[in-house]
Order: sequence, then C-alpha cells, then structure tokens
Amino acid sequence: MRSLAGLPFVVVLAACTSQSGFELPPADKYVNSGQPFTLQVGQTAGVLTSVAVDLVHFSGVLQDSRCPIEVECITAGSATVLLSVQTALNVHDVSLEVPPEGTAEIVVDELTITAFGVRPNAQAGVTIAPLDYVVGLTVTESGNIPLPN
Repeated sequence: MRSLAGLPFVVVLAACTSQSGFELPPADKYVNSGQPFTLQVGQTAGVLTSVAVDLVHFSGVLQDSRCPIEVECITAGSATVLLSVQTALNVHDVSLEVPPEGTAEIVVDELTITAFGVRPNAQAGVTIAPLDYVVGLTVTESGNIPLPN
C-alpha cells in the first residue's frame, strides 16, 4: 500500500505535462546552461537554455595518449572525446582533444561546449575499458545563433 502513495501525484504530473504540450526530450540527466556536469560513455544530458533543451551525448573516446599519472613524460598527451550535439538547429558530431588537467572548447550553433577533464586518469600498464570513461562538460549559450546559408 505504501508504494501506491505517490501514484496520484504522478498521474497529475503526467496530465499536466501532456496538457501543456511540452515534454522534455529523453536524457539521462538535465542541467542548466553553465552548470558543470559529467557524462559516462553512452549517456545524454539535456541542457536547458533560454530557448530550448539541447542534447549532448557522450559517444566515447576516439584516442587516449595521456601520460600516466605516475610517469614523467615529455608531453602530457590528450584524450579525444566524441560528442553528438543536438541543438534547435541541427545535429552535430564533434570531437574535442582534452589535455590532462586542462580544457578544450568548441562552439556548436548557439552553444559553447567546454570539456574540463576525462577520467579515469591514465595509469602505466592499465588499459581503460571503453565504457569506463567519464567526461566533464559545461555547456553555455554563446548568444549567437548562426543563420543558415
């Protein structure tokens, strides 16, 4: 009986959502524009902007040449992440080359996407499974909506 206590609220909430005609697109999490968040491989975030709910999907890591944390390297290397970004205007597949402990940024339509880290850290002799990667992101509105050609 206890598990049915929230049922009337769920039904009312569903009725309100369908009556308004607005439904959030499917996503694993929802964040506000400018709010830092993380995504695991295969996850999608709905980013709430002033005009739309844009989707950012973390497809995976294309390459990982980061220096292991316990090794001294000549270069730090980087990890290239693949994202699928769906804006109000289009769907884009973009890649970002993220340095260890650094950031990478790209502008996609009206959004500025900043990657601020890839985890787990590289370790000597350890192969990271493709599904174990997590990327840190911030998505902000750039203020400029490009006009179609």
